[in-house]
Amino acid sequence: MGLILNIETSTKTCSVNLSKNGQVVINREISSEKYVHGEKLHLLIQELFSSSKIGIDSLNAVAVSSGPGSFTGLRIGVSSAKGLSYALNVPLISMDAIEVMIQYYNMVSNNEKAIFFPMIDARRNEVYTAGYDLNKSKINDIHCPEISEAFLRNYTKYDEIIFLGEGASKFKTKFNNNKINIDDTPLNSSLGMVKFTYQKFLKKKFENISYFNPFYLKDFQPTKKK
Repeated sequence: MGLILNIETSTKTCSVNLSKNGQVVINREISSEKYVHGEKLHLLIQELFSSSKIGIDSLNAVAVSSGPGSFTGLRIGVSSAKGLSYALNVPLISMDAIEVMIQYYNMVSNNEKAIFFPMIDARRNEVYTAGYDLNKSKINDIHCPEISEAFLRNYTKYDEIIFLGEGASKFKTKFNNNKINIDDTPLNSSLGMVKFTYQKFLKKKFENISYFNPFYLKDFQPTKKK
């Protein structure tokens, strides 16, 4: 049995689901510019169990998106996942937020010389991203580049460069390059975690609850008071 609670809070979307043996049982999510994770996460989790009539003590694991992304969202999601994992004495599984996005993406290109960049906004012209090929295999590690002509020159061997997710929307009018396609459909959903976290569960790739922390990548930069 692989009943897993999946939690994704790396962006403005607060998303949770219950999955069983790699298939979604029930899903709930809410998106708000006000980042309502602190108010809504536990309510959404409670709704999963009440609506599905599944007891929380039936869980076999808790999985969480580790980041990068929103500092507040990640802190809330990870602390909640760790608390539930500890209280229920079940394993903790993690999955990075960029991998969540590419797994949730419905691949529409068949160009073998395409590269895909799921993007989470990191302020200014920077994004959290990693490159993936047509088979959703990672080409490079997660990093936080400035998206510019200099960035594009690193990928001249590709015929198509595809920016994905809400973080890509700010580049819609930035480039005059027919190689670039932008799909800013939201992709930060716990639905992108289901198959991946089940595979980790089967392989017993678990986190140490005591030492596991969000993957922030960048240092926290508070907004300056006016």
